[in-house]
Amino acid sequence: MQFQVTIDCSTAALSGDSILRSQELANILIAVAADLLDQGLALGDKLPLRDHKGHSVGTAQLTKQPHVLSLRACS
Repeated sequence: MQFQVTIDCSTAALSGDSILRSQELANILIAVAADLLDQGLALGDKLPLRDHKGHSVGTAQLTKQPHVLSLRACS
């Protein structure tokens, strides 16, 4: 089983300088953690990720099949 988080860093909320981008990414991850504590996440379900303005920026999901992990820094 694998927990995957995908965040699109090309959105307006994540296009600022590195400090603002880091703060926004941290806020998104904190919100994911809070949602997981409140709602949980069943196998195969997707949890939408949103920026501070409520715009969709990605998903979090629990999958059965492992995927090749690719790490790419937001630029």
